Amino acid sequence: MSARGSHARRRLWLFNLDAELELARARGPYQTPLRVARALAPMLERASTLMAPGDASLDPLAPPRRAPSTPRAASDDHLLGVAWCPTPSALERLARAGAELPPSPSVEVLHRVNHRRFAIDLGGGAPGARFVSDENALAEVLAEPWQAWLFKRAYGFAGRGQRRIIGAPSADDRRWLADSLRLGGFVAEPWLELVREVGIHGLIDANRRFVLGRVCVQETNEYRAWISTRLATAEDLSPAQTSQLLSRAESVAAALIGAGYFGPYGIDAYLFKTPSGAVELNPLSELNARYSMGFAIGRPEFPPG
Repeated sequence: MSARGSHARRRLWLFNLDAELELARARGPYQTPLRVARALAPMLERASTLMAPGDASLDPLAPPRRAPSTPRAASDDHLLGVAWCPTPSALERLARAGAELPPSPSVEVLHRVNHRRFAIDLGGGAPGARFVSDENALAEVLAEPWQAWLFKRAYGFAGRGQRRIIGAPSADDRRWLADSLRLGGFVAEPWLELVREVGIHGLIDANRRFVLGRVCVQETNEYRAWISTRLATAEDLSPAQTSQLLSRAESVAAALIGAGYFGPYGIDAYLFKTPSGAVELNPLSELNARYSMGFAIGRPEFPPG
């Protein structure tokens, strides 16, 4: 089942899975680096589960098409352009292919809500997480007794832009941290023992309405990068934990709307073991203001009409 209703227009998709790399840049044109394109190629088939029968997609690695010389009138046969994340380069490629572009948030809004500091300011991240933007703040983190840390650059995806450091940082760790500060800072959070990773997706329309999908369970690899998604069952979360996750998803929607964002979003969460051995829910680990791999599973949809 698709992420759009059966009555909706056919779509032309662009799966710019490296959108965060574009957002991490200053201004100027963006082209997917070849090494990144090769690494992301296996993920394109999985992302295509967002497509409905009759939809089409652009090859994100092919040269941009030239726009038609005569614009076509809007009709049911005229494809509606949809990007994984509507960055400037994605919208340009869709327009060149002749797709009709729907309204989308400004690039300034995309920069703000996809920056990891946005989620941290909402109380996200592991307990004890903070955004580090200078050497003094980094020194305070490294002086804490916690022995294992996860550092995440301001923009990242699929486990990229992260580094786990156990104990004293090595010379290469120091280099990575210094580079990350030059790039604008990073999140520092204690490394926790996770029991289960979960998440939920939402959809915000241009009229500031939002709808949530179903709670999902996510399988990830050793780098905590996505592998697969399934619907959650009663064994995965208690009713109280489910209520807590839904409440956080609603508050995140309100924050995104307040920041001027509309479109798809998803939050990652997890159950973790505390030092005492208890299992607790962190209802907001990550925020993705874009489509994500599990979106078609959770399926947030506005009711017809």
